Amino acid sequence: MYYRIAGLIFLVLAISGCVSNQAVQMVQVGDDKKSCQQIKSELARLGAKFKEAKDDSGVTGKNVGLAIVFWPGIIVNEVRSNKNQDSIDARVSHLSTMYNSKCLGDASSSGKAKSLSEQLSELKELHDQGLISDDEHEMARKRALKAL
Repeated sequence: MYYRIAGLIFLVLAISGCVSNQAVQMVQVGDDKKSCQQIKSELARLGAKFKEAKDDSGVTGKNVGLAIVFWPGIIVNEVRSNKNQDSIDARVSHLSTMYNSKCLGDASSSGKAKSLSEQLSELKELHDQGLISDDEHEMARKRALKAL
């Protein structure tokens, strides 16, 4: 009887120590209707979420505990953490592309003409926050300069 209770407690602790599923869909309903500010704020939120997912990987308290109690759980945690990171990265890439084309593209099509300095400032801010890659930053910068 005591072995069953101990086994049940062990099982509950092993499952509760696993990394949660924080995967996000790359394309979501309503993406095309988002304003530039909504895209920007979601990119910032996803940046924080990516950091959390990355912190679940490697030598963590969960993995150390699992190494002591149930070592195969480490593999499950690492796989789940990598899937979470990959899905968030894909979403950030999708939103960055949307932001570049919708908010930094041709000013006449958006209805709001932004000055070149405003566009470049926004690009630098996104790049400094790590929300767009070096290549995306350079591509959008060249597109803004070319539109002159």
